[in-house]
Amino acid sequence: MRRYFLTQIAIEGFRGINNNGDPLTLSFKPECVNSIYANNGVGKTSIFEALQFAIHGGIPRLAALQDAEQGDSYIVNRFHPAKTATIDLKLSPDDGSADVTIRIVRDANGNRAVTSPSGHATPVDVLHALREDFVLVDYKTFAGFIDNSALLRGRSFSALIGLSQYSNLRQAIEGANNTATLRNDLGIKVLSANIGEHKASVAKTERKIIEAYTDLTGQTLDQIDDRATLESTVTQVLTDIGVLEAVMAGKTVKDFDHKAAVAALEEGSDSSNRLKLQKMQQDREAVRELTFSEEHVGQLDALEATAKERDYALAKIGHADLLSLLKSAATVIGTPAWPADDSCPICDLPQELPLKARLDEKIAAYDAVKELDAELAKLCLDCPAVALLSKLESAAALGVPAEEHVAAVLLKGAKAGSVKTAEIGQVKARLETLTKARDEKVTALESEIVKLEKSLPPSVAAAARAIENAKKFRDEFAGFDNATAKLAAAEASMAKIDRWLAFIGKADKIFAGAETKLSTERLKDIETAYKGLFPLIMRGAPDLKPHLARAAKSENIDLTLSDFHGEVNVNARAVLSESYRNAVAASIFLSAAVKHSRPPRFMVLDDITSSFDGGHQFNLMEVLVKELRYGARPDGVQFILLSHDSALEKFFDRLGNTKDWHHQKLQGMPPTGAVQSSAQGADRLKQRATALLNQGSVDLAGPLVRQYLEYKLGYIIARLQIPVPPDYATRPDNRTLSTYFDAISRAVDLYEKAGECVLDAAQKTAVKQTHATSIIANCIAHYETSVGQPFTAHMLLGVLQDIDQYAENFRQVDPADAGQRIYYRRLDKK
Repeated sequence: MRRYFLTQIAIEGFRGINNNGDPLTLSFKPECVNSIYANNGVGKTSIFEALQFAIHGGIPRLAALQDAEQGDSYIVNRFHPAKTATIDLKLSPDDGSADVTIRIVRDANGNRAVTSPSGHATPVDVLHALREDFVLVDYKTFAGFIDNSALLRGRSFSALIGLSQYSNLRQAIEGANNTATLRNDLGIKVLSANIGEHKASVAKTERKIIEAYTDLTGQTLDQIDDRATLESTVTQVLTDIGVLEAVMAGKTVKDFDHKAAVAALEEGSDSSNRLKLQKMQQDREAVRELTFSEEHVGQLDALEATAKERDYALAKIGHADLLSLLKSAATVIGTPAWPADDSCPICDLPQELPLKARLDEKIAAYDAVKELDAELAKLCLDCPAVALLSKLESAAALGVPAEEHVAAVLLKGAKAGSVKTAEIGQVKARLETLTKARDEKVTALESEIVKLEKSLPPSVAAAARAIENAKKFRDEFAGFDNATAKLAAAEASMAKIDRWLAFIGKADKIFAGAETKLSTERLKDIETAYKGLFPLIMRGAPDLKPHLARAAKSENIDLTLSDFHGEVNVNARAVLSESYRNAVAASIFLSAAVKHSRPPRFMVLDDITSSFDGGHQFNLMEVLVKELRYGARPDGVQFILLSHDSALEKFFDRLGNTKDWHHQKLQGMPPTGAVQSSAQGADRLKQRATALLNQGSVDLAGPLVRQYLEYKLGYIIARLQIPVPPDYATRPDNRTLSTYFDAISRAVDLYEKAGECVLDAAQKTAVKQTHATSIIANCIAHYETSVGQPFTAHMLLGVLQDIDQYAENFRQVDPADAGQRIYYRRLDKK
């Protein structure tokens, strides 16, 4: 796989880096440890965030701000004239192929554009390939890895070792196999209730068909499978009734005309009593079919169980009004308003566990209650037992007053999304009461029907019964067909769900096992490496033997110490100090980065040594340069360090630009002015200052002239190994231009008096009198005392000439090439 080193970044108009027309350009060497030093507020963080924006498309620190704070509006430097941020990356493939340059632009309207000046066809894909957790690491990332819960640590570790896609897929599969999710999303409870309802409807209609057939024909019947024979028999019975002969001519019971049959019967009978009989028979059938069965009892029990589950979940989390308080607290934790995750923003008391995760868990519990509420409401709306009660209460024959309807109250609450547990109990009690009333009403109607039938001629009564039973037979068969079709559809849906449950359950088990096995193997791959790095970083301290252990049935990773002063398997998070925790994290992150084989082959570390003391800081630097960098080992990684630590600056300066180390220092005046690096060279500063002065931009050129002077003087001191005062060596903030000049002048005087000064007479005179006097008069006096008249462009151009002439006094003709001038090796003659 082709992998990429980061060999250059150029930034303009981004965050604190203005640099209008003159991007801050930083070059990096793949085979070196690359370091960048900057005092606070000079642009170091902007470089790190520029890489975040380029690779990930955003800046986490700004994204964490609330919407009202408009974090995105701070991506572009607010003082850049064009209000445009530009980031150029140069990536060098490790297979020797051509470099890839990618330009990321954020315009004034907030649009992001990615192009490739080198002509790469898919620059966005290259940036996406660089999105690995080990590429951009800051102190917070190190600290978070140790302080995270075992689950979050396991997931972040999966990303660290290149298994984030597998971890994400595992989470997705587990989510798909989650019991609560399946119950809600697939509607299993509702579907099961519907299947039960359809089965009951099939059984009920089958029973009524048999009753109607028996009443009509006098024949007993056990099943209705032979439908054609049954319909033929019923058709013949109707045809044999004299008054219906004409009505049934050419017809069967399927297209039996009930109204025509009733009209034919009325022509030869007492229509008043016959209609009264028909009405009683219809009332009896309407009430008799409202049967409260054991299935309805089970349905109500299921409603009560769900309601109690909802009530129990609510009791665990407290009153619903607490939710707004929890959400308010969760929105501020981890933000500048309340950055600490180990203390409560409400009571300000310390917490043993990370507070954000606990709040999220509680908020999720409220969401679970809402889901149960919604599920209960849907079950109530679809419950056949509730529907039965609604029919009983609405039945005219039972005469229940509207204000006493219990089902209506329950259904109203269900439609509003909230059902009270007590209301379900009321439904069950009312159903039992109305079932008794129904039985009494059916008995009374049957008694009245018998009396009325006796008052009618036998043939009329028999014909009336036959007509009603034939209608019942026909209608119930239609209901049977409808219920059977619904049952088949519901059972087919449940069969699909069952197949899905079997598949996803098996897939979850297999994939989880495979992901655990792969992660464990990757963990073992780096185990020797991180256990070997830790004592190198914490040299001189007890070897506590950190150990990562992956859980067998989850993504959890536990971090323990195999040997904590004689005790074994001690929780690392509980006992380690901050520096030790970060040393463990550094060992793991660095080992994983070197073992990684994904496209990025560079690692940017931003102030990761904040909690280390000086000795351990240097130990970490030694580990990077001698053990892990590309160049020290074939599979090594390119490291880029960002730091504002003054102790490390001396370390970086000492290594300088050796074959193993490439160092740069940032200088400038962000966010309004320019930021430059020492590696960009003095010539570029001079060219930029000259161009601005020729345009008359004195205010913009002035700082660059001073920066050029400071650079040249510092370069002379370092190149000729000129002795400096302790404050110069140890306190960069105490350095002034006068300090530079004084150090050089005193050294020239010292070596001259000793007869060892390498400068010729003209150079010594010029250093002490001619050019130094001019520079001090024209530049230092203004910058350090703020006296004198304002600068003019011509005066500053003269200062630039004085600086070059001053520096020229420390050069000689190259002995190897008479056409070249080079700096002296030292100020003395050694």
